[in-house]
Amino acid sequence: MSMLLTDDTPVRSPRPPIEMRWTDPADRLRRPADGRWLAVLPPARQVLAVGEEAALLAPWHRQQHAQARWQAMPLPVGGEALAPALPPAGSIDLLLLSPGFFALTDADRWLARLGECCAPGARLSLALDNGCTLERMARLLEAGTAAAGDPQHDPARAHAPATVYKLLLDAGWLPHLAAHEPVETADPAFAQGVRQLASLLGLGEGCVDEVHRMRRLHVLARRDDDGRAAAALPPRTSAPFAVVVPTTDEAQLRANVLASPGLREVNARIAVCRGAASPGDAIVQAEAVCEAEWLLLCHQDVYFPPGFGQRLAAELEAIPAHERPRTLLGFIGVGVDAQGQRLMRAGQVIDRLIHMDHPGSGVALSFDEVAIVVSRGSIHRIAPEMGWHLWATDLCLTAISQHRVMPRLLSLPLFHNSRTGWGLPEAFVDSAERLIARHPAFAPIHTLCATLTPEFVASRRAVHR
Repeated sequence: MSMLLTDDTPVRSPRPPIEMRWTDPADRLRRPADGRWLAVLPPARQVLAVGEEAALLAPWHRQQHAQARWQAMPLPVGGEALAPALPPAGSIDLLLLSPGFFALTDADRWLARLGECCAPGARLSLALDNGCTLERMARLLEAGTAAAGDPQHDPARAHAPATVYKLLLDAGWLPHLAAHEPVETADPAFAQGVRQLASLLGLGEGCVDEVHRMRRLHVLARRDDDGRAAAALPPRTSAPFAVVVPTTDEAQLRANVLASPGLREVNARIAVCRGAASPGDAIVQAEAVCEAEWLLLCHQDVYFPPGFGQRLAAELEAIPAHERPRTLLGFIGVGVDAQGQRLMRAGQVIDRLIHMDHPGSGVALSFDEVAIVVSRGSIHRIAPEMGWHLWATDLCLTAISQHRVMPRLLSLPLFHNSRTGWGLPEAFVDSAERLIARHPAFAPIHTLCATLTPEFVASRRAVHR
C-alpha cells in the first residue's frame, strides 16, 4: 500500500539504528550566562562576583545598570597564601556567589570574610544547584550515571537548600527564593514512589511537587545589620526566657532548635517535652521546671539565627513587670495597620524557602503556631480542644474578647525549616471548624494559611473525603 505525500506533509527520516558520534569536547559542560539569575539581580554600584559563573553576568547586568562597577574573583582555593585579594571593607553593595561556592570546605569562613567587604544594606545573590531534586535521587539509585563535572548532576556542586540557608543566616544574611529553574520532566511513577517513601518518614507530600522539582534556586538575601549588631554583643550568662519544644523527632530537634546560635548567645535553657498531649500540655509541663520569667513555645523545626536571642531578650526586658502576665507575643501572622483601617501580614519568618518580611503589629488577630511567647503563669491558656492547629489564633481572639488584651507581633527573623508539604491536613480543617464556633463575632477569621469561613470548611471537607 502506498501513500501519496502532498507538498505540505512533513517527512521525517526514521532514526537510524546505529548512530556514529564523537566524544564530547572538553568544554561542552561550560554553561552560558544564566538568564534567570540575571533577571533577579538588583541595581548596584559596586559588585563582587565570586566564581566564573557569576562573572559571566557582568556584560548583561551593565547593559541594564550602567553605573555598576564589577570586580571578579575566582573561587578561593587552598590556604591564605592562595587567597585572592579582597575589596576594601564596606565597599560592596552586591555580592554574587557561583554555585560551587558552598562546595568549599571553609565556605562559612569565606562567607564571613566576604561579608566584611559589604556595605550596610548590601544584597547577596547566589545560584544554588539543588541537591534534593528528583533527578538527583534517581542518579543516586542508579549508582551515579552522570558524567563527572556535569553541572546538572555533580554532587560537589549540589546542596540541600536548608543547609545553605542556615549558613547564610549564620553569616548575617536573610535569604529569599527569588526564582528557580524547574525540573522540566520527571517520571510520574518515580515521583509517586518518592511520595510513598516520604510518607514512611512522616514527611508531607508537598516537597515532591515543590522543592524536589527545582533544579537550580536563585536566592536573593539582604544583609541583616540589626541582627549582626545584636549578635556582636557580649554573650549573656542567662536568658530571660526558656524555650519549650513539644518533640516527636530528635533528629529534627538537634538540627534546628538545639543547633540555634540565636539561643546559644543568651544561654537559653530548652525544655524538651516528649509525649505532650497538646501545646498547652507542653506549657504546663515546662512551667513546673523552668525558672525563666518568659516561655518561648516553638516547633521543633525552628532555627534561631545569630542576634535573635539578644533582640528578643531586649524586647522582653523592656516590658513593665505589671504587664507581663497579660502579654502575648507572636512572630508572624495577621495584624492591623497603625491606623486601624486594614488587615495586613505582620512579623517575619523565613518559611522553608520564602522570606516573609513585614513590620510588626501592635494589634494581632492571628499568630502562626511556629512560635509564641507568654510569661510563666500567664493569663493566656491554650485550649486543648484546638489540637495542634490554629491554637495560637484562638489565643489571640480569646485575649481580645475575654481579657481585653491586644496581642503583638514582633518582627524578628527566624527560620521555619519545615519538612512538611504545602497542603492543609484534615486536622487543620477540624481546628478551623472549632475556631469558627468559638469566635463567631470575628467571622470571617483571617490567618496566614486561609480565610476561615463555614464555606472554607465545607470545601476542604470535600477534598479530604
